[in-house]
Amino acid sequence: MKKTLASVEAVVDQIASDTFNPSVFKETGVFVMRNAIAPAVVQEWQAEWQAFYDAQLAESRAVNKANPVSLTEQLPPKLAVMYKEPAFAKVCKQIFGEHVALYNHRFVIKDKFSPNKVFLHQDSCYHLGNLNKCSLFVPLSEVNADNGGMTFYAGSHKLGVLGDAGEINPDSFDFEWPKITPELSPGDFVIMNSALWHESGPNVSGINRIMADTIVQPADDPTGKDLLCGEWQTEIFYSTANYIRFFANSRVLKLIKYEKERAAAAA
Repeated sequence: MKKTLASVEAVVDQIASDTFNPSVFKETGVFVMRNAIAPAVVQEWQAEWQAFYDAQLAESRAVNKANPVSLTEQLPPKLAVMYKEPAFAKVCKQIFGEHVALYNHRFVIKDKFSPNKVFLHQDSCYHLGNLNKCSLFVPLSEVNADNGGMTFYAGSHKLGVLGDAGEINPDSFDFEWPKITPELSPGDFVIMNSALWHESGPNVSGINRIMADTIVQPADDPTGKDLLCGEWQTEIFYSTANYIRFFANSRVLKLIKYEKERAAAAA
């Protein structure tokens, strides 16, 4: 029989509230903030999203084959700076302290062009800079299991980074974590430790699942792009774009080489 952590089991039913609980978040690696964003703010975001979707995405969009749910098109102005909403900084300061920065901001959507499941994974292995990061998942639609809502493995962040990137096999461990699939409404948001395991099922309802995914970190990280609050705590910065340029040789460069050689051999 697989083991579970008693400390996680003891608080897993407390992961959703109008008030952030740092001790619960520390144990579970995930917390659902209820009714955290003012309705007027959410309505502005929703209106801008709907106009953007109708004008640019409804008929076709450039789906990222490596990560189909990640929107590739440039966001309109209000949506591009959603992370500046004070409700986010209020929670992030309780995790990182007074100085908090942006790592990345994007949208992850499940519509008719990208309805499929997302495999079990953790995000830390895909990040540059320091590992102390969290994601904010901000719904602009109703989110539930039927339209591809996210499932979180509470407490799994305690294992840290597993050493590779890709689909995690939970059966290879002697212990298991409580699985939580919270239903979300516009005005809620989820904060998740970037090492936490998470996945999502397919959108079977046909109702678009629309969420912003904002990755935040302490402002001493040299990969920071903008401030949520406080001041910069670093004098050095570098871009995370095209990160393979930092290497003379690497696993990724070898894979690119092997793929080119295989394509040439098959030609």
